[in-house]
Amino acid sequence: MYKRLLLNYKISATFKLKAVTFCFFALSFQFFWSQTNVVNNPSNDTIVVLITAKNKELRGLFINENYNSISVEIANEVKVFQKDDLRSFRYITRSQIKSIKEFKNPNPIATKYCYLPSAYITDKGRINTNSHYLITSNSKIGIHNKIEISVGNITWTNIFSSLTYSQKLKNSFTYGVSIVGNFNLINSANGVREFNGLGFIPRVTYGDEFTNTTIGLIGYRLPILEGFIYGGYFASQKKIAEKFTIAGEILGLTFDGFDIGIVNNIILNFMRNNRENWSIGVTVVNIKAVNLALDNEFIVLPYLGIQRKF
Repeated sequence: MYKRLLLNYKISATFKLKAVTFCFFALSFQFFWSQTNVVNNPSNDTIVVLITAKNKELRGLFINENYNSISVEIANEVKVFQKDDLRSFRYITRSQIKSIKEFKNPNPIATKYCYLPSAYITDKGRINTNSHYLITSNSKIGIHNKIEISVGNITWTNIFSSLTYSQKLKNSFTYGVSIVGNFNLINSANGVREFNGLGFIPRVTYGDEFTNTTIGLIGYRLPILEGFIYGGYFASQKKIAEKFTIAGEILGLTFDGFDIGIVNNIILNFMRNNRENWSIGVTVVNIKAVNLALDNEFIVLPYLGIQRKF
């Protein structure tokens, strides 16, 4: 009885071992066969770019490939191409498509529109200079991935500076806030501080550096005016070609509860080279005091600006 049980146990163990071995060989054969007959097996959302012997480019959805041919779906029809009849072929996966940039060159005015800033800042270790009408000057310096400082002037006696913090949020949103101030050299030297001001510009930008929209607030106090100037702005830009970007902005200002007016700007930026770009456009000023003084409903002025990168 004992020997019979032992024999049955050995037969059962041997059968199990053979079954496992058979499954292993079956799976190995299937794997080897699939690797032999399908050289490349990209996912079914892969695009194939074919260059024929006549140098004609064809694109389609990948179906199948073996050592001699490749099957591609073109216009809802599956076509088989012999590899000997092709100059070359390559695959473009979904992840590669997502990583392809629309433009080779960056947007040179991504950090600003015309006068007003976006939430993006100058790259760390880089310097961007900006001038309006070739009269004013401003230099922005990226000192950290999230921090930028700037120094500039309207006239040689009036110095402006700012400190900006930028933080990328989720879902294509970027937040930025700047503390800005001005210092009048001549008046300060004579002990007059009323011309020195301080303010802030918080804003949120949606989009990317090629196409974006910003909503921001402005608050500024200049003692000589004996009041607080504040307002909001809406701005947008889009890179429309490798060397061209269009941008526009609208700013509304209020002084201690009294509506001052609105300023609109629209520009076309031309990227002259990797280091220099020019902006031309139109500024529409609708300031009530100015309109009354000149007896016009609004004033239209040409705009010219130049930016350089170092």
